[in-house]
Amino acid sequence: MDISRRKHPTQNHLELLVLGKILDNCSDLSQLLDVFHMLFDANQVGITIIRTDGTIIYYNDAQARLDGLSPKDTLGKAICDVYNFTPGHSPTMRATTTGEPVFDSVHYYRTRHGRLVNSANSIYPLWSNGVLLGAICFIQSYSVIGRHVGFLQESDESTPPETSLLQQQTSERSHYMFSSLIGESPLLLEAAKLAQKVCQSSSSVMLVGETGVGKEIFAQAIHYEGYRRSKPYTAINCSALPETLLEGILFGTTKGAFTGAVNRQGLFEATNGGTLYLDEIDSMPISLQNKLLRVLQERKVRRVGEGKERSIDVRIISSVGTNPVTLVEDGLLRRDFYYRLGVVKIQIPPLRSRPEDIHLLVQHFVKLHSERLGIPIPLITPEAMAIFYSHTWPGNVRELEHAIEASLSIVEAGDHLEPSHLYRAVPDFNPINHPDEATTPWLAFQDSHMVNQSPDASENQAQEAPYPPLATFDEAAPLAAAETNVPAPAQATNETGGIFTLSEQTRAVEASSIEKALRTSAGNVAMAARLLGISPQLMHYKMKKYGIAKNAFIPGSL
Repeated sequence: MDISRRKHPTQNHLELLVLGKILDNCSDLSQLLDVFHMLFDANQVGITIIRTDGTIIYYNDAQARLDGLSPKDTLGKAICDVYNFTPGHSPTMRATTTGEPVFDSVHYYRTRHGRLVNSANSIYPLWSNGVLLGAICFIQSYSVIGRHVGFLQESDESTPPETSLLQQQTSERSHYMFSSLIGESPLLLEAAKLAQKVCQSSSSVMLVGETGVGKEIFAQAIHYEGYRRSKPYTAINCSALPETLLEGILFGTTKGAFTGAVNRQGLFEATNGGTLYLDEIDSMPISLQNKLLRVLQERKVRRVGEGKERSIDVRIISSVGTNPVTLVEDGLLRRDFYYRLGVVKIQIPPLRSRPEDIHLLVQHFVKLHSERLGIPIPLITPEAMAIFYSHTWPGNVRELEHAIEASLSIVEAGDHLEPSHLYRAVPDFNPINHPDEATTPWLAFQDSHMVNQSPDASENQAQEAPYPPLATFDEAAPLAAAETNVPAPAQATNETGGIFTLSEQTRAVEASSIEKALRTSAGNVAMAARLLGISPQLMHYKMKKYGIAKNAFIPGSL
């Protein structure tokens, strides 16, 4: 398979490289069905594989959803019998005839059931030792394209804006607010405070943050807590669409502009009065950045193939994954385009910069996915919690959520969530990289969260109790009283005899751990922070939060 001519790596670059290796010495694609299922079943891109005679031998669920079909309707059938194509017009069949790949080709097609599909296709011939065995077709499916084509196939002039499907879906779907943010770290709260300040303005906002930090949450919250909340909110990922398709999607098209083009609004017109979120804006080609800059400056849009300009009022929220100044210096962002989009810049911190939020996120996602999976909310052992703290989380909150969801899927009802579940469910959690004893505040449970321990029991005879359940503490083991101004009665009950909340027990254990570390380090905050496995900045923050003074632990001080 030749993928070397692409300007950028394909979304399925790794799978193609693996498939290319496996194809060596293969004489029939049917021999690789198990491999196809392993590589592509969970893929969110539609994937079809055919033999040279056009017979479909693999068809994933994403493609079935796109076409409105099921695999049983397609497997073993000729591709031209499934779609309204002749062999000469089928791009996939053409690849098996020419042996040439097709990159980001834009197509409109109808299935035999009459369903219209707008797609961007990439097709690769499958070779083995010089013999052409068939072809694999990747069809990119986007909900925004589905909405766009679904209600704007004909001239939009006949459709009142207030009844458009886009606006109905925008108003009916659930959305994020600032209350959706989970965390208490100063960095996160600072970003949220700035975002709340710009809600009522119309200035362009650029969100800067790594993948998985929650940029979409910020974008939606800014819109739905601002004065445009009753107007449409539309999000589009600029990296997912080829330039030829992206321009028409943004600005609209005119009948006759290109083959298959119809009179159709672009997202600027469809979102008029509302907010357009352009995710990964640095992936947009420079030529298209220039056209978009003109639209932003003049507040007018011109459809592809049309001379008429239409006035628009759209607020732009954009996002980038790295420092935008670096992107400008590297030539990925036009300088004037950056200035226009980045009137307000909001830096969203990565998860590794706010470790104090990990326990809140873990409790949220464990509860959320336990309910979704229909299983009891499990206890989390201190060792498992230590792994959550010690992992670097390059995928940030999204990676944490996926790790929890994957782990819960293999936890038996009534079992605790343990390191073994994490290692089995998430290969990235390499046991070698995680010590048995981590120095995070949560492992204070190993010292203070004991059950069935008599007063004269030795330390190595104590039974460790797991991290408390997230919904109820009926079976939680007692917490030892913390040496701090945060109360933690022995039976985890408050003054009125009620059970302490998870947040109250968390504060008690954290404060106790901080005091123990300060006592060990004789009041040296930096050393205490190292003992706890946190940064000195976070240590100072926690000490201020719990009213702990280092002087109380310095020998000879009053």
